[in-house]
Amino acid sequence: MPPLGHDLRVYWTVSWITTHLGALTAFDRPTLSALQLQFFPAYTEVGYWLYPPTYQWAIQPLSALPYRWTYAVYVAVCVALFAVAVSPWRKRAGWPWLVVIAFPGLWITVLAGQNAVVTLLLVTLALTLSGTRPLFAGFCGGLLVIKPQFAVLLPLWWLCGRQWRALMAMAVTGAVSCALTLGWEGWALWQAFLASVSTFNAVVVQQGAGGIWHAMPTIFAAARLHGASLCAAYALFGVVAVPSVLIAAWLWAKQGPLSLRVAAAMTATLLSQPYLLYYELVWLIVPLLCLGATKPATASGATLAWLSDRLRAAIWLLPLQAYLAVLWTPMGQWGVVLVPALMLVTAWRARQVGKSASRKPSPRA
Repeated sequence: MPPLGHDLRVYWTVSWITTHLGALTAFDRPTLSALQLQFFPAYTEVGYWLYPPTYQWAIQPLSALPYRWTYAVYVAVCVALFAVAVSPWRKRAGWPWLVVIAFPGLWITVLAGQNAVVTLLLVTLALTLSGTRPLFAGFCGGLLVIKPQFAVLLPLWWLCGRQWRALMAMAVTGAVSCALTLGWEGWALWQAFLASVSTFNAVVVQQGAGGIWHAMPTIFAAARLHGASLCAAYALFGVVAVPSVLIAAWLWAKQGPLSLRVAAAMTATLLSQPYLLYYELVWLIVPLLCLGATKPATASGATLAWLSDRLRAAIWLLPLQAYLAVLWTPMGQWGVVLVPALMLVTAWRARQVGKSASRKPSPRA
């Protein structure tokens, strides 16, 4: 079993390198590996550094504290940020705090020492507030340049929803963030980041080095594990990702209920990542709450409603199953089936809401 906060150890080491040896040195694989082993000799599995300069600048202060204190602060901050992210939707769904805080995705992320709670907060605020506080929503969306693959679809949702102010605020925030890093360390750091990501994608993501596919609850990874060629795996991934994106875009374009727009956008974002690791499933708490906040509009479809409730229970447990599948690989990643099913449930719920609205009698003149 990996130690507590194993990815945070990489961040802490990169922080130390950035402070003492220069930011560019973090992308020197031998130096990064050697220092990880030096700082954490009990853990011999070294990690990669694959983040853009925007995130590297943000984490530079981490090594100001000893690692154990850094991890303690990290846990407290993650729990607080998670509570902020889920609070509005928890109230609307009527879920007890105990059920929300006990969500395995939070604790799996904390165990991994990852930043998924930060991206959860940013994307939830961006999607939820784009209609009422567009500038702040766009600011949150722009900050996703720390993990830009999760920001790519935000402009599409906002274009479909005609959220122009949020879109402009996101563009400005992202551009300013990137410009500040250029002033900090120059273009060379961005070049090193892009080269590192390209190598990692070719060697690890596409070829499965280090058994990474067992930790990825994606169609792409499942296809590769079962012997599909690279082209076939990407094609199967597209069969799921493209309809998911179109469903979410349709909901934003037709101004569907906010809860369903948020649920669809977050689920589609997860499904549009060929490279996605188990700890990112912490995002699923918000789609679950959004579906809980959108009650079925009619009594029809009782069987589908029953299946929907069981699916949501399975999704609540999914991050734990995804983590256990890393420890015991024959279990497989059930998210390959369950997350697309969540997208279908969201689409079905939107259809039910649309039917209910069409049945309402027009007001008399």
